[in-house]
Amino acid sequence: MSTCYRQLIRRIISSIAGVAALVTGLGATAARADEIRILSAAALQSAFPEITRGFESASGHTLRIGYATIGAVTQRVLAGETADVVIGSTLSMPTLVQGGKIDPRSQLTVCRTGIGVVVPSGTPKPEIGSIEEFKRAVLAARVVVYADPVRGGAAGVHIGSVFKELGIVDHLKSQITLAAGGDVTEVTLGQGAGALGLTQISEIVGKPAAEFVGPLPQELQNETVFVAGTPAGVDPTPAVTAFLAFLKSPRAAAAIQARGMQVDEGGRRHESRY
Repeated sequence: MSTCYRQLIRRIISSIAGVAALVTGLGATAARADEIRILSAAALQSAFPEITRGFESASGHTLRIGYATIGAVTQRVLAGETADVVIGSTLSMPTLVQGGKIDPRSQLTVCRTGIGVVVPSGTPKPEIGSIEEFKRAVLAARVVVYADPVRGGAAGVHIGSVFKELGIVDHLKSQITLAAGGDVTEVTLGQGAGALGLTQISEIVGKPAAEFVGPLPQELQNETVFVAGTPAGVDPTPAVTAFLAFLKSPRAAAAIQARGMQVDEGGRRHESRY
């Protein structure tokens, strides 16, 4: 066999091996690409599109996310619904841990948010810096929108409590419109001029046609701290572990902060009472 012929054969074999290695590598990548099922508090819905894009592009994994109020998330998991990652609050997670649904060692603080006021863009922004100013603004509104407390949303439960504390429940009966939870801003905008909505700040900031008036006065404020956890008795997959790590990344932090929430910095928190 001539030298040229032997060199040609070696080049062909080398090319075949290279193609085989490429196909094997692509197959391995596809095998590692997982679908991660997440059941999350609705307040994080505004931040997750950017988080999803960042994580999926960096990892090749796919996120499938369902949203509900914190109360509904808790009830669904207790009733047997499963997810690779559950995101609730510091006060809902203990119930899931005690119920044997969430591994207590897996809990990860994601962020926190307070309650704020929203009005349609182009309409007057009321003063709400003090308790009295807030009270006047609510009573002067044509329509007051907040989440139905019966559905278990932390903001809706708290707002109902605040109105009782301020002694204005009876005055507001004809003005109140209850939303499902997670859609308070949209319902407020749909009511037009004179409408005032109260919901978690993360559900206001960055939404088109919505004007963020500001947070509730500190004396009336109630912050919710969001916590992620994984199922008890199940070792998280490498994909789930990677997602939880991504939640603490600079890109995730930027997406969270852009929606009016704060990442955990170990400082003092006003945690949800509900």
